[in-house]
Amino acid sequence: MTAAIRIARILVPVDGSEYSRYAAQHAVRIGQAYGAQVVFLHVVDDQLVNQLADLEADGPERARERLAAQGAVYLRDVAQLAEQCGLAHREQVAAGDPCAVISDTAAQLGVDLVVMGKIGRRGTRRILVGSITRRVIESVDLPVLVVSAPPTDGAP
Repeated sequence: MTAAIRIARILVPVDGSEYSRYAAQHAVRIGQAYGAQVVFLHVVDDQLVNQLADLEADGPERARERLAAQGAVYLRDVAQLAEQCGLAHREQVAAGDPCAVISDTAAQLGVDLVVMGKIGRRGTRRILVGSITRRVIESVDLPVLVVSAPPTDGAP
């Protein structure tokens, strides 16, 4: 006899891409089915902060603030999905290496499931350093649901 699957808390890394929004939609549906809390996480990538700081005169702190503010916009967007369903949720912005922050947050919060988009906003950099999704799968000891491309016919 198998034990029932327990999903009380779901972590959803959000980067503003259509893949992460679609992953958030899946997480909200799963959260509804299990009565789980959904934690939406945006990670301000330290490497990106340093790259922007090299290109702009404002310095790393101003670049970090701008990226965090943009991340908060992404989080509000997906949090509305949970609010529309009356689902318990929270939003969190963190900074550092995205894979490490996602893995550490999953452990600290005791999440039961991570739901991520297959591809994020990284573009060509993804090819050079490896997919954050792949790295998270390899670094956490819990289920990771990887959500592929959103449908092109406009269906949710």
